[in-house]
Amino acid sequence: MEIRYLSQEEKENSRVLYEEVFVEDEKAFVDAYYKIKAADNEILAVMDEESIVAMLHRNPYTFRFRDKSLRADYLVAVATRRSYRHQGLMRRLLTRALQDMEREKQPFAFLMPADEAIYLPFDFRLMGNEYEEGLASLEEKLLSETYDLYIEKNEDYHKRHISWPEWEATPMMMRLVHLPSFVSQIGAENEQDLLLAVTDPILAENQGTFRWQFTTEGSRLLPVTEEPELTVSIADLGSFLCGMTGPEELLEACPEEKRAEVQKKLSAIRVLEGIYINETV
Repeated sequence: MEIRYLSQEEKENSRVLYEEVFVEDEKAFVDAYYKIKAADNEILAVMDEESIVAMLHRNPYTFRFRDKSLRADYLVAVATRRSYRHQGLMRRLLTRALQDMEREKQPFAFLMPADEAIYLPFDFRLMGNEYEEGLASLEEKLLSETYDLYIEKNEDYHKRHISWPEWEATPMMMRLVHLPSFVSQIGAENEQDLLLAVTDPILAENQGTFRWQFTTEGSRLLPVTEEPELTVSIADLGSFLCGMTGPEELLEACPEEKRAEVQKKLSAIRVLEGIYINETV
C-alpha cells in the first residue's frame, strides 16, 4: 500500500470514504465541504492499488500568534475503510502528516477529537479553547485584546469558511510540530537561559538537549551537549506553553537540587493567555 497526497482531480474520489465513515453529516454539508474546503486543502491517502482505503485532510488556517501571522493545519476527516482498520494506517497517516508539517515549519497542528484517547499517543493534548455567545463574530481587534492565539478572519478565511447552523463548540487538541517556530513567539519576563531536554518519539528534529535562550519578546533553541536542567516530553511542553498546566507539573523529572531555580525560570516564561478556535472543519 502507498501513502501519497491526492491530486486535485482525485480529491472527489475520497468522498466515498468520507460518506462511509461520517454518516452523521448531511449531504448538503458534504457538498459544501468538497466544494469549499477541498478546493485548496491537502488530502493524504493510503492507496491500495487505485482504491482510497484511509485518509487524512489538512485544512489550512492562518493564525495570529501574538504579533505574527502564521499557518497551521487543522487535521480533519481522519478515516479508514472498515475492512482496513486495525492495521496501523491511521498511525502512518498522522506520522507522515506531522513530519511534512514539520518540514514546512508549521508551529503546531490542531484537531477536534471524536475520542481524546485516540490522539494522546500522538502527543496531542487538550488546549485552552472556549466558547461564548457572540465570540465568533467579534472583530479581530477585540479578539487580540483577550487572546494570544486565534484564527485571523482574513479574506482567505471568509473564502474557506462554511457556516453551518448545527455546529457546537467542541474542545480542541493541539500538538507542537516545528518547535523552533513555536517558541520564537514565547518570551519571558526577563532575559534568561534554560537547559532543556525534549523527547519527541515522532518528530526527530524536536528531540534533543537545547539551550533555551529568552528575551522579553521571544526565544530560541540552540542544540547543546550539556547536562539538562529539565527533561520534558513534547506533549507536556505543549500543555505548559498553552497555559494548560503550571510549572509544578514539569518538575517531576528535575533533580531536587535544581528545582527551585528551574521553577523560577519556568514561572517567568510568558505562556499563552488565551487560545480561541471556533471551527469545525
